Amino acid sequence: MKKTFNVTEKAGAWVAGRRSPGSGKPITLTEEQARYPLIAGEIALPAAKTAKPKTEKSGD
Repeated sequence: MKKTFNVTEKAGAWVAGRRSPGSGKPITLTEEQARYPLIAGEIALPAAKTAKPKTEKSGD
């Protein structure tokens, strides 16, 4: 199963045998393909999305 990772500034022209899309751009790799680039810091897991708390409007 493939996952999406973000390419970091450390990455060169190639990441896991594929042409790098550029720093900050997403790349889809299998866990096996991503193992070394993750250790080397060439890719990173995307930041977790945080849910915004709902604000209640007061009618006062």
